[in-house]
Amino acid sequence: MTTPAHAALSLIVLGRSERNALPVALGAVAPDLPMLVFYFWERLARGVSEGRIWSERYFDPGWQVVFDIPSSIPLLVLALCILLVLIGRRSTAGAIAPAGAIAPAGVAATPPSARLTAWALFVASMILHALGDLPLHREDAHRHFFPFSDWRFTSPVSYWDPAHYGGYAAIGEVLLVLAVSVFLFRVYRGRGRWIVAGVAGIYALFVGFAVLVWSGL
Repeated sequence: MTTPAHAALSLIVLGRSERNALPVALGAVAPDLPMLVFYFWERLARGVSEGRIWSERYFDPGWQVVFDIPSSIPLLVLALCILLVLIGRRSTAGAIAPAGAIAPAGVAATPPSARLTAWALFVASMILHALGDLPLHREDAHRHFFPFSDWRFTSPVSYWDPAHYGGYAAIGEVLLVLAVSVFLFRVYRGRGRWIVAGVAGIYALFVGFAVLVWSGL
């Protein structure tokens, strides 16, 4: 699944409330950021060809560690559990605050766990990204239980390889992004619309890039 499609999936699952849209979208993108760094380093800094990047450099053990850490389900679940515990403690502390307590002049009163909740949504979106990758990667699969296991699930379906149902996966992905974009653009009223437009726009650019560059591999 491409990065913008991950964002669309996370938004429809976790971000239907517009106030949650930003942390959810950022969390969906976060696991693929190391891949972006990898690509620009190998392609622009080192001048490696497209074919060699994806057939050789992608599988370098050092890069694989960089890719697998933000896609490690156990590490992400641990982070989410810690955040949920902290949210519970902050909420309890807020509940027992003095009844007459008010925020200082000029400072808006906010729930004590608001920032932690945003981080929890961010991490939950990263987990959803990892779960979305599991059934759609073959030879390029991540170690989703790293560092506790080097096991990789080699799916019979590839999100990009036509030899392994990649064409069908691509059609499903396009329909997903289109449906989510239309639905949430109608639901959102504020900055959420800009987030949805950004996801849809980046997806269109990504598809165009893939057609122009990867088709020549």
